[in-house]
Amino acid sequence: MMKCLKCGSELREGSVFCTYCGAKMGSLPEAERAGVQTEEAAACKDGLEGLFGGIRAYVKSETDKQRKDLAEKEMRIHTLEQELKEKETLIAQLKEELKNRENRVADAPAPVKNECPKCGNTLSEDMVFCNQCGTKVR
Repeated sequence: MMKCLKCGSELREGSVFCTYCGAKMGSLPEAERAGVQTEEAAACKDGLEGLFGGIRAYVKSETDKQRKDLAEKEMRIHTLEQELKEKETLIAQLKEELKNRENRVADAPAPVKNECPKCGNTLSEDMVFCNQCGTKVR
């Protein structure tokens, strides 16, 4: 393997041009071909390292934001699950109360009607026959 004398990238043996910076290998001065790196190559390398450093910082920042968002969403899910459990418990209690009330209503004696079943006339407690239609009421 050979290295580009301009940017320092590794190249295939016999390359005429650098595949990274485009420098022509044969056009460089003899000192550069001998392995002496130019200021331009060092600056290019520093620039790439800076660029990659910036990219890494950006990716880390975005990853941290997404982790924070995810943690907030997980906390919201946990809160909603707790609220759901509380509401399910309340619903179960209300169903039980409704069932108990229905049982009390079913067990209660029917109110005594003081009306004649045939004509609807109001009857007193001591009447055995309706005084309007003569129907036996007791």
